[in-house]
Amino acid sequence: MRFSRTLTARRGQIVHFEDLTAPSSSFRTRPSQKPRHIDTKRSEKPAKHPSFDPKATTFPVKWDVPGGVPIHLYTDDIDFGTKQQLINLSSSGIAVGFVAAMPDVHLGKGATIGSVFASRDYVCPNAVGVDIGCGMCAVPVQGLRRKDVSEKNLVHIQRGLRSSIPTGFESHGRSSAAMEATMKKLISTHLPTRWIRDTLSHRHTKQLGTLGGGNHFVELVYDEEDHVWMMLHSGSRNIGNVTAQHYDELAAKQCGKDRESLAYLRIQSEQGQQYLKDMTFCQAYAWENRRFMMDTFAEVVRKETGREALWEKMVNIHHNYCECEDCRYFDTQTKRWNEEKLWVTRKGATSAKAGQMGIIPGSMGTGSYIVRGKGNSESWQSCSHGAGRSMSRAAAFKNIDSRTFAQHMRSHGIVWDEDFADKVRDEAPMAYKDLNTVMQNQATLVEVVHHLQPLINMKGW
Repeated sequence: MRFSRTLTARRGQIVHFEDLTAPSSSFRTRPSQKPRHIDTKRSEKPAKHPSFDPKATTFPVKWDVPGGVPIHLYTDDIDFGTKQQLINLSSSGIAVGFVAAMPDVHLGKGATIGSVFASRDYVCPNAVGVDIGCGMCAVPVQGLRRKDVSEKNLVHIQRGLRSSIPTGFESHGRSSAAMEATMKKLISTHLPTRWIRDTLSHRHTKQLGTLGGGNHFVELVYDEEDHVWMMLHSGSRNIGNVTAQHYDELAAKQCGKDRESLAYLRIQSEQGQQYLKDMTFCQAYAWENRRFMMDTFAEVVRKETGREALWEKMVNIHHNYCECEDCRYFDTQTKRWNEEKLWVTRKGATSAKAGQMGIIPGSMGTGSYIVRGKGNSESWQSCSHGAGRSMSRAAAFKNIDSRTFAQHMRSHGIVWDEDFADKVRDEAPMAYKDLNTVMQNQATLVEVVHHLQPLINMKGW
């Protein structure tokens, strides 16, 4: 097999499978840019958000996979393991039309994080992800500007968040009446299976309004016009995780594959229908979890600044989920455009239908984006869910010095849990891809509405 080291990506170019199968450490169609860190130090003039020119992009690169559907790739920086996972998905027989790989794509459990595909007949629990309904929520604060918030205010808000939003494996000490009512409403509205109802306990009610760990975070940020926003990232907590594991085991038995692989369920099977029902319940739980945390966040900010949240401007979206959508795609076998309803699975990808609002967060200290979708069918109307990892968590703990990490955050003027830098080295900006490059690569998928810079960061561990 041969491997070309001088491929030049152009929009719509077909790159043949035999050019991509050599076990190189990474595949790049042009040299990667050196990561850039956005300066978040406060200044008198609000910064304009970057302008990304869709005409300057060369994506997607289209990979032609013999025996599989094409892969539409929105990055030139991809390692061999991730590349092989995408090829496995392409040739699995479950995807229709093509597989889209977002610019933040990287290796995941069973299926690639940052992958999107559509299917008529199958759903893959691992392609949805173990944190079903994981996503983002952002709300602006009415009339509050960066200059209105002193260093003392920021410290008080960060302490208030730390004391009122449980992180890691923690949950609330007791459930409130609102939590109890929300859980009852979730069950009555979404009618989960007997398995979910038997699995649910008081623990899951008390986890409404909790952050978790890993890459989940809470941030106070400001946009290019100096307006302050509240933003957070979290999902369905324990109930989503155990649901994903349960149905992955059932999928492995149904299709004869190993667990934690591309094991899938036939959508029309009893177990396939049960998964869709319970997945929908977990997605709704995740949405409510973010809303409960945002309520708490808004109360902390109100007590410190006297300002209220602009709830009508709230953006609350998933990036680990599956739903039935109207799809349009070009069939490379029949050479025709098809329009039909298909089940679209996004694992670490954000829906970007025309006019749809989304949130693309960066790593700690590098800023985030509020975006509006362009409805590009070549990505299944999707965009990235973040910057994407450039280091595994193990590699980050091994290679990133906690003092250097802390100094980076301090130099950017961010209020955070510096004393615990060693616990979250795997989340340091150095462990992630350059978000500006990610945004440039998907300029045909979304337009930037706001560029957000961090003032406060809180993470779980």
